[in-house]
Amino acid sequence: MQILDAQGFLEIKSPSANSRAEVVIDVRSPSEFAHSHIPGACNLAVLSDEERERVGTLYKHNPFEAKLLGAALICQNIARTLPTLNLTPAHIIRIYCARGGMRSLSLQTILANVGYRTIRLQNGYKAYRKFVLDYLAKTPNMQFFTLIGPTGSGKSELLALYEDSLDIESLAKHCGSSFGAIYGAQPSVAMFENTLYARLRELEGKKVLIEGESKKLGSLIVPKPLYDAYQRAPRIYLHAPLELRIHRILRYYQHIDEAFFAHAMQKIAPFMQKKFWLEAKQAFERDDKPKVAQILLEQYYDKVYKKQSYAHYIESSDLHEACVRVREIMARY
Repeated sequence: MQILDAQGFLEIKSPSANSRAEVVIDVRSPSEFAHSHIPGACNLAVLSDEERERVGTLYKHNPFEAKLLGAALICQNIARTLPTLNLTPAHIIRIYCARGGMRSLSLQTILANVGYRTIRLQNGYKAYRKFVLDYLAKTPNMQFFTLIGPTGSGKSELLALYEDSLDIESLAKHCGSSFGAIYGAQPSVAMFENTLYARLRELEGKKVLIEGESKKLGSLIVPKPLYDAYQRAPRIYLHAPLELRIHRILRYYQHIDEAFFAHAMQKIAPFMQKKFWLEAKQAFERDDKPKVAQILLEQYYDKVYKKQSYAHYIESSDLHEACVRVREIMARY
């Protein structure tokens, strides 16, 4: 049985590496886990949301009775779950709860006595979150190369082709624009920070390709040290002809519904001439998505987004060739 602080707990191996020999178990309740957790962890709740509330309410009036109830419920839940774990003694099992208290200690004690190798996070998820926030408050230890260019020029696709990339839009589940909520609900602030931290740790010391995102993506904010780092990095401008940009945009947005479109159009109305705004709306109503994309690109995105200086220019009609060019550019630094 081991207990380690956040740094030691994480340094053994990044949870996002998904090693077959390791498993990270979050024993908090399902709602706690759903809100945010260590990336790569699985949820084995030793108390349900309802049970946790019962124990917490009782604790205010009778701490001893609350501990007794909590212990009984935890033992019952672990007993039901234990046969389904499908783990061998070869696994290293890392365990955490909210503050490193009874919930994680209970599971660790039982598993360790069975014969599993266990490690518990000292001070629990609270300590992990402090560790993450301290890390994100510092300038990342990597060399960024920042992709810029008009909407539809292929920045996201190029990030997907390059292995050492940081795709903030994917982590935030938002494209950053008025139409950016195509991925559905965004993660919580804490979950976004956790996944961002995990990816930054994987990229430490490398040359990293990133898109020149704005500081705000939907409801989420990019940490200032990271934002400043990629804003001052060498910029690579991607260019693509309008027809190809329209084609790329349609791949992402062709399935949006009327309510989504109307909501996004209301947000951009103050920044677009009414004539073109109405034309785009009418084109959507007659299901002419290519025309909608053309109008929005020419009359909104290309006019609203400010031009930026850049050090390198790449034609992105062929993204695989563009990726080769990016590698060549990076090699010079």
